[in-house]
Parts: sequence; C-alpha cells; structure tokens
Amino acid sequence: MEDLYFDCHIHSNYSQDSLMRPGRILKRAKEVGLTGVAITDHDTIRGSLDARKLEKEVGVTVIPGVEILTDSGDIIGLFVNEEIRSRGWDEVIEEIRGQGGVAVLPHPYRSHLGIPGLAKAVDLIEVWNARSTAEQNERALQLAERLKKPGIYGSDAHTYGEIGNVGALVNPGTWEVKRVVRSELSSRSAVIQSQVLHHLRRREFLQLIQSGWRYLWKIVD
Repeated sequence: MEDLYFDCHIHSNYSQDSLMRPGRILKRAKEVGLTGVAITDHDTIRGSLDARKLEKEVGVTVIPGVEILTDSGDIIGLFVNEEIRSRGWDEVIEEIRGQGGVAVLPHPYRSHLGIPGLAKAVDLIEVWNARSTAEQNERALQLAERLKKPGIYGSDAHTYGEIGNVGALVNPGTWEVKRVVRSELSSRSAVIQSQVLHHLRRREFLQLIQSGWRYLWKIVD
C-alpha cells in the first residue's frame, strides 16, 4: 500500500452528533486532497463498513474504525471489522487487538481518567485533534514522546467543513507520520453544532437549550 494523506478520526451519521453520510465524507476527503480516512463512529463500526463499499468508486482508502466510550474515556479501534462489545478500557483494547486491530488513545486530555495507564496500554496516541485546544494537543504530543509511542493526527470531523483540517503523510506499514501537511483547529461553531445535534437526538432538552444558546452567541459574537 502506498503512503496515504490520512485523517484517522471522522464521524458519520452513525454517530449521534453527526449528519455526514459516508459516501459524501469520501467525496469531500478527495476534494481536499486526502487519499485515506478512518471513519470512527461512536460505539459502532457501521459507518466505516458502509464507506468501504464506496472506496474504490470514489478513490479514497477507508480504514474501518470505531470510537468506544469506555469506563475511562474514549478509545479508538482501527482495522476492526466486528463490533466491540466491551466497555472496560482494558477489555476494549484486548478486543481491538483480538481482531488484529490497532488501539488509539484519542484527545488524551479531554474527558479521560487514568491517562498514564491508558497511554501505556494503547498502540498509538492522537497527538493532534482539530477539536482540542493547542495546549491539549501539545500535552498529547509530549505524552507520546515521553512514552515513545507513535502519534497520529485526526480532524475529529463531525461536519463536512472540518474534513481536511488535518492531513498527514503516513506510512501505512509502520504508521509513522512522515510529514504533516495540514493541522488546523475546528471552529467553535462546528463543535457546538454537533453538541446541539447530540442533545437533540438524545432528547436532552436542558443541555440542548444550553448548547443552542452557546451556538447563537457564537454567531452573534
């Protein structure tokens, strides 16, 4: 497999906080110059499996993935082809590797517990996430360097406009990032949009109102 201009963290409409269709994700990825993506929906691989049916037609390589909410925070599994059933973080990693997959610690400094233990246990650490702050990403990079873990980059896109915020030239055999071609942060409005959608789908009306006000304030501001 040739080197990929890769984004390892994208959500489709199989996640409750995204409306993006898998096919349109691939078309948008190609438009912005990506040759490979991982679709990593919350707690299901269905979005990535749908996208894989279209990868040859569109000309974008799809890595099947999933982002599991464990008892210590999110863990991404790449190269998985079956649903992950566990929710304990150590068991999730075991399931991912049992499928021949790769375990990733995404955005380590957002909503994780026991970060040192998680970071040591996974195969890769997300050192740049377009929805994290610059400070959070710098800490993630330092964590990966301290543990001598390979780092990967992800847009964490939930909207079409975020696809392309991240692009890294990756060796698919070793997952070594050879060169970063783009590393832009997502807009605050894009983040709030996905939060509003998440609360709407879950009928969390108080949180929906709060997120809605933040979104309106952002637009006015």
